[in-house]
Amino acid sequence: MKLVRPAVVALAAVLGFGACTSQPSPKAVAQDYIESIDGLTPEQRQCMLDKLDEYDSDTLTSIGDANLNVDFDQPDAVESGTPAFQDFVANLNSCMSGSG
Repeated sequence: MKLVRPAVVALAAVLGFGACTSQPSPKAVAQDYIESIDGLTPEQRQCMLDKLDEYDSDTLTSIGDANLNVDFDQPDAVESGTPAFQDFVANLNSCMSGSG
């Protein structure tokens, strides 16, 4: 699955803070990252935020914890993650194609 670059940034935010139990939550960090992504249309940004709202912080933490070794610099980063991670990526990525 080819991942659109803005979605990579959001995923890195979630996974980067997945193991963190302090404030802010992984969800809050991902929301901030999505808000700061340059090049998103307002519709894409809102879609990504809406998709993110489908996940609670415990789920995001679980996805992050299970995928701490994903290397975002590799072209197969998504495929090297767990099925839950791949589903999360596909869900966010659907906003980039307008199918979200």
